[in-house]
Amino acid sequence: MEAMSELFDLFPDDASSTPADVPPPPVPMTDAQRLEIRRLFAQLGVVTAREQFDLVNVLIGIRLASVADLDMKAAALLKSRLEQRIASKSRVTTGNSWTDRDEDTWIDKL
Repeated sequence: MEAMSELFDLFPDDASSTPADVPPPPVPMTDAQRLEIRRLFAQLGVVTAREQFDLVNVLIGIRLASVADLDMKAAALLKSRLEQRIASKSRVTTGNSWTDRDEDTWIDKL
C-alpha cells in the first residue's frame, strides 16, 4: 500500500499551484505591424486573404485561420521574411552565380 501512496505524492493536493514553466499567453500583433505587413504584401502583389495566408504558411510555417492568429513575435518574423522576399525579387540575376554574388571575394580584393 505504501507504493501506491508514493505515486499520488507526485501530484500536489493544492489545485491552485501551477508549474513555473507555463509560457505566458502570446501578445497580439500591433496595429503598426499589421499595417506594415499589409504594405509588404501589396508590394509583393499578394492581395487576396487566401494568397496571404498561404504565403504566411510558406514563410514562417504558421497556418492561419484568421489574421488574429498572428501574434507579435510571429508578425515580426513574417515582416522580416517579407522584406527578404521583396529584396530578392528586386535583385537582378544573370544566372551566373559568380556575377550575381553580393560581396567581393578575396580575388576581387587583390
